[in-house]
Amino acid sequence: MSDSGLSTCQVCPNGSTYSKLCLTLRNVVIRELLNGVKADRDEIMKVSRRIRNFVDFLPMKKRVCFNSVAGVDAGGHRLPLLSKFFGVVSALVYMLPKGRRFFTEPDVITFPHTVSSEKFKGILSVRREAKLYETAIRFVERFGDRVELVLVDGPLAFSGWLRRVGRKVDRELLFDNVNRFLRLCEERSIPVAGVVKRASARFLIYHLGLREETKLPDSFLLLHCMRAGERTDIFSPMAAVERVTGSSSFMNLLEYPVYSFYARFSRSWLNPPVRVDMPSFSLEFVEEIADYCYATSYTSGIPLAIVRADEEVRVSKQFMAEVYLDAVSKVSRMYGAPSFAAPVWGEGSWMVSP
Repeated sequence: MSDSGLSTCQVCPNGSTYSKLCLTLRNVVIRELLNGVKADRDEIMKVSRRIRNFVDFLPMKKRVCFNSVAGVDAGGHRLPLLSKFFGVVSALVYMLPKGRRFFTEPDVITFPHTVSSEKFKGILSVRREAKLYETAIRFVERFGDRVELVLVDGPLAFSGWLRRVGRKVDRELLFDNVNRFLRLCEERSIPVAGVVKRASARFLIYHLGLREETKLPDSFLLLHCMRAGERTDIFSPMAAVERVTGSSSFMNLLEYPVYSFYARFSRSWLNPPVRVDMPSFSLEFVEEIADYCYATSYTSGIPLAIVRADEEVRVSKQFMAEVYLDAVSKVSRMYGAPSFAAPVWGEGSWMVSP
C-alpha cells in the first residue's frame, strides 16, 4: 500500500484480497458494540431487578381458544424513478385454520421530487398503516361472521412518531380507518389485538416511573426479566405517556381506550418480548388472546396468523424488478423510448436485471 493511502486492498496469506476499509469497519463495529454493552450492562441488570420488584409476571398457557382467527398485515414498496417518487401500498388478511386470503386493490402514491425523500418515506409509512385498516374494515364487513379474533400486525397505542411523518391528511385518514375498524369489530362482537413485533416504545418504563433511570426501551429490558410463557398485566399506555409528558394527543384521537401488555412467546434471545395492544371492548378476552398467541407462536415468537399475513403480503425486490421491466417494455412500445420511465442513478442494475 502506498503512503498516500489510495490503495484499498491488501493481499491476505491465503491469496484472497480483503478490503482494508471493510477490515477497519469490522474492528470499529466490534469495538463499539462491546464498549456499548460494557457501559449498559450494569444499567440493564439494575433496572431489570427494579422491574422484577414492581411487576408480577403472569404465566400463560398454550391454549387455542379461538377456532377462526384472522391476521392482517400491510406492505409498502418504492420504485426509484428519476421523474417522480413512486410507491405502492397493499394489505392482506390471512385466515386460520383454512388459509383463506383477502386483499383489496393496492394504492399507488406518487409525488414530485420537490418533496424530500424522507417526507415521501413518511407519507408511504402512514398510508401503509391506513391501508391495513381499510382492508381490515372490508374484510370484517364481508366475512366478520366467520372470524372469532382479529390480530393486527402493528400498534393500536400509537407513539409520537406520527408527529414526525406523513402529512396531516394522511394521519387523519389513518385514525379515521382505525376508529371505523374498531367500531365495526365492537358491533360484530369480534375481539381485536395489535401485535407489535419491533416494540421500541417506553410505555412500561413510564408506567413504572423509571424514566429517569434508563433510556432503554421496554422490550429490551424485559428480554432480561421475563421467561418464555410470561406476560405483564395490562396497563394504559395513554396514562403512562400523560404522566411523563402531560399529553398523549395521538392516542386521544382513538374512540376507544387502548390497554397493553408485554409477553414473551419464545425462549430465544433473538425473539424479544412483544407488546400486545387491545381496545377496551376486548379486555374480557385478555387471557384467551395471550394464551392463543403463545400457543401459536411456533418458531419466531410471533402468533401464526401474523406470520402468515406477513409472508403473504411481502413482495420481493425481484418481483418488483420484473414488474418494472414489463412496464418499461410497454412505455417503450407506446411512447417510443424506455427513458420516460428511467430509474435514478445506481438503481438500474436491480430494476432491469432481476
